[in-house]
Amino acid sequence: MRKITVVGAGFVGSSIAYSLMLAEATDEIALIDVNEAAVRAEVADIRPGLSAISPTRVHEGCWADAADSDIVIVTAGISRKPNESRMDLIGKNASIARGIAQKLKEYGSSALVIVVSNPVDVITRIIAEELGETTGRVFGTGCLLDSARFGSVLADFLNVSEKSVRAFVAGEHGEGQVLLWSSVEIDGIPLNAWLNERNSEIREEDKRLIAKRIADMGANIIAGKGRTHYGIAGCTAYIVNELKQGKTLLLPLTRPLTGEFGYAGVCASLPCVLTTDGITGSKTDGITPDEIEQIKRFLEASKNA
Repeated sequence: MRKITVVGAGFVGSSIAYSLMLAEATDEIALIDVNEAAVRAEVADIRPGLSAISPTRVHEGCWADAADSDIVIVTAGISRKPNESRMDLIGKNASIARGIAQKLKEYGSSALVIVVSNPVDVITRIIAEELGETTGRVFGTGCLLDSARFGSVLADFLNVSEKSVRAFVAGEHGEGQVLLWSSVEIDGIPLNAWLNERNSEIREEDKRLIAKRIADMGANIIAGKGRTHYGIAGCTAYIVNELKQGKTLLLPLTRPLTGEFGYAGVCASLPCVLTTDGITGSKTDGITPDEIEQIKRFLEASKNA
């Protein structure tokens, strides 16, 4: 991975740039923001001692950097405040997203575009529409962070290592999230089989409590410290670092659907096959009818968002 442009130098964008630098996920990171003083400050804060811990070059960028970047990561926008939902940000961030897409077109960028800005499902759709992109090269982080939280909470509940748990969340990165219990594996063993081996179970009440804990986690973090940024930065750096190694990934990402469950154009997270060329398809086999109905309720509600 030669070069990445990060659009937005707020807490999320700068944390992503820092995470990418530490992971040595790319040779060069260009950081862009309308607040040039903020960009200069973040670059100055990230760079001291850089050569001792990472060879990655971090610098103040401009839109021309997007033209020869392998990946453009979009984080610009107004952040969620206490008592705000992600969907409350639509009016504030939609015009910012359209402006970013216009700049990418103006400078002829052919990079993969990873959208982080909230509400990520809506912003991903807007940028994909503005770029006329239908091949999976524009996608959002979607429910990747929610899935990481699902795995963490479930690991605590089952008293196992987080590394042993695979668990996906689908639908909306927000109130319309759907925990895919059908996807859960412990050490590669489907959850029900793993529980049966131990003569154990997870009650429906337990599932409701786990779902609430995951749904409330972002708001609780914001209530405690005013913002969330480290979790999504780590998730974004993970995507980039795996792509740098040429891996094919199965991740719960958001993109304009291409006929899944009868929907097209609207964005939602589903388990997606991701390669260095972008998302090549969704893997929906194994999702239960009840989980599909929950996802479809979000899709219906979001068609006109």
